[in-house]
Amino acid sequence: MRHRDLLRTGAVLLAVVALTLPGAAAPAVAGPGAAPVAGPAAARLVAFQPATTLTARREEPRWSVQPSSTKGPTGKNHFVYDLAPGEQIIDYVGISNLGKDPLTLDTYATDAFNTEDGAYALLPTGQDPRGVGAWIRLPQRSYTIAPGKRLDVPFTLQVPTSAEPGDHPGAVVAAMSVTETGKDGQQVTIERRIGARVYLRVSGPVEPSVQITGMELRYDNPIVPFPGGDLTATYRVANLGNVRITGKGRIQVKGPLGVRLGHSEMIDIPELLPDSEIRLTSTIHGVFPAGPISASLAVNPETVDRKEAVPTASRTASTSAAPWGLLIFLGALVAAVVLVFVLRRHRRRLLAEITRSCHPGLRETL
Repeated sequence: MRHRDLLRTGAVLLAVVALTLPGAAAPAVAGPGAAPVAGPAAARLVAFQPATTLTARREEPRWSVQPSSTKGPTGKNHFVYDLAPGEQIIDYVGISNLGKDPLTLDTYATDAFNTEDGAYALLPTGQDPRGVGAWIRLPQRSYTIAPGKRLDVPFTLQVPTSAEPGDHPGAVVAAMSVTETGKDGQQVTIERRIGARVYLRVSGPVEPSVQITGMELRYDNPIVPFPGGDLTATYRVANLGNVRITGKGRIQVKGPLGVRLGHSEMIDIPELLPDSEIRLTSTIHGVFPAGPISASLAVNPETVDRKEAVPTASRTASTSAAPWGLLIFLGALVAAVVLVFVLRRHRRRLLAEITRSCHPGLRETL
């Protein structure tokens, strides 16, 4: 009996040791009627089973808009036309689906304008165009484009007989409305728009005109007057003519008696559309605080397409830039000189009084 017990105990210990050794395979357990499965294969199967189910994230829709034709894209970046009042043409816009899912887009035309910083912007969706955006007609409002495909959409541009001469900027747009959740949990509908610019020149008299409508100065007065402070000029440039304008400008800074105190770097005026106004800022470094300071801005504009010269626009503004650090130093120096003079004078008076009040014998000694 003892030998049997010892044999049973030894067999159990050997089984436990075998199961705890590294690399030991667990026995495969099959259900009724199931085919036997080897240990290593079952282990790999369990290892590849995901703990949670991951949902693939939907790709963001992507598309492009460009000038096209019946044979495909023309290679141009913008639509550029030079037409007469009453003239009509037919052209094509290529809209490409760059994503992996079908894409439904709204297509329409609208007018363009300059934002305050000079960017090329389009009218809001709810605002009706009155220029070239109202003169372009597309066959339908909405199109669905298959993944990786391009749709060449024809459109008609009919210039009214009453159209004013000059430039009429706009764009042909392909847009999609997307609903997103804001930080406060509210649903917000955002329209994503991509457009190809349209530059239409209606033939007739060209009247370029640029004006600087305002200019303000701000001077950062330093405590130490050398090497000077920063003078910041903020100004507005308006296109009062009927054609697109660009150009360059510079600011000259002068002090009393016309002494030159500095100038700005060359200023690049961005493309300025008709009836638009932009706001620009320039900083001139190292301007000495010479008291009254004047800054003169001169802009030399020219037309964008034909590079025709336009009369120079100019504006002058002034500010005060007192050298407080230098004035305080000079004031302290003057005060020190006055104090020394007063102390010396007081000392002399004191010696004189002492001399008069002393004994005659001591007076000679003093």
